[in-house]
Parts: sequence; C-alpha cells; structure tokens
Amino acid sequence: CAAPGEYIGILYRRTEAEARAKAETELRDVSTALETLAEPVIMMRGHTITSVNHATLETFGYESKSELEGQGVTVLMQTPEASKHSSFVDRFERTGERRIIGKPRVVTGKRKDGSSVSLTLSVSPCAAPGEYIGILYRRTEAEARAKAETELRDVSTALETLAEPVIMMRGHTITSVNHATLETFGYESKSELEGQGVTVLMQTPEASKHSSFVDRFERTGERRIIGKPRVVTGKRKDGSSVSLTLSVSPCAAPGEY
Repeated sequence: CAAPGEYIGILYRRTEAEARAKAETELRDVSTALETLAEPVIMMRGHTITSVNHATLETFGYESKSELEGQGVTVLMQTPEASKHSSFVDRFERTGERRIIGKPRVVTGKRKDGSSVSLTLSVSPCAAPGEYIGILYRRTEAEARAKAETELRDVSTALETLAEPVIMMRGHTITSVNHATLETFGYESKSELEGQGVTVLMQTPEASKHSSFVDRFERTGERRIIGKPRVVTGKRKDGSSVSLTLSVSPCAAPGEY
C-alpha cells in the first residue's frame, strides 16, 4: 500500500487449505496484471529473482526472462549498490528494521551490457516470509511516490470486484473495504466501517489477539499472523458470528496492510 501503517486483509469462506489455493490463484492473477505494467517489476525470494515482467527485460537489455529468473537480484545493480541492498534485506529479515522496505529510493541499475541506468526502486514484502516485490521507476522519488499512489488506486478498483471480503488498514484502522465485506458482515454502507477499528469485525477474544499480533510485528518483525492464513470468528453488524479464513499481508510502506 502507499501510506505508512496500512495493511490489507482478505477473508475467505473456506478452510485454510482452500484459502491457500485461492491465494495462489489470485497471485497468478496479480502476476498477469503486473506483466502489463510499463514499469519494471521484479519478484524475489530472498535475494533470488523468481519472476520479472517484460518491462524489466526492456529496461535492462535482456532478451529472455530465463536470463534473469534464478539469478541473484544484484545482477541488476552496480557496485556498491549491490552489497548495500543485500545487507538491508538481510537486516530486515533478522530484525524487521525497514531500511529500504517500503521506502522508494534512487538506485543505479546495471544493464546487461554493463552500462548504468538511474531508477527509483520501491521494495515491498509479500505475504509469504522472505518474498518481495520490487518496482522500478524511471522517475525522481517524488514522481515515483505519485505513480505508486495512482497504481494503488488502480489496485483498489480491482479489489472491489473480488467476491471475497477485502479490508485495507492503516495500523488497526480500516481505511477501505470492498462490497463483499459489506455483504459478508451485514453492513449497508462503507462509511459504517471506514475509519473504525478493524476489531469491530471480530468477536472477543479474537479482537485482542489480532491487535497484539500486529503490534508485535510492527515492533519486532515477528510474523505471528502476517502472511499466514488462519481461521477466525468474524462479527456481523447484528452481533452474530461468521467463520472465515483470514490472510493479512503487509503493503509497501511500514504499518500498511
């Protein structure tokens, strides 16, 4: 997500196994969407490139995705940018400290022919621990932030069409919900939920557990619930319960889900 302290939660009327399968399908859908972006997009597991889009090939002068997928991401960085990036990611995985995660910064990329290209890089953690997505912009940092905000609005529009409830959060506060959330929890208007604490949708003691898990993640980087689908008891507007599987993912900027 674009702003600090925001999160996205997706709820499924499924078992955990079914939710994981659904999440994998939606990841493929997202990957298809990323392929159409004009900006280079790089998916990583740790320091290793797992997927790139066509714009990455054009920007860095490669002909085939197979030339990059499976390589260390530092193949696309000039020295000393490469060693800096690796140390920042390692520190984040050990401590949760976000030196570069969610913070657009100007970097010097390295094309296949060895020449340099100036880009703004934004790295976000994905749902699964150790997985990241990097988006590169041929823009200044300010321009890149504006572009990211525009793309966030595009993503929000896409999420509105999902049949599953989707909740965007900044810290513990709901910033946006889709129509499926209203139907599932028995609300008539988004204004009834947006601006409320997300625990309004949870039965006790689920509410206090969720808050403590998110607070711990923000302090320490420990992923008790982040990126791990789990069965929760939701609370409808009329007070009745609904059993759901919840998947919470951090967005680009610290504190966004």
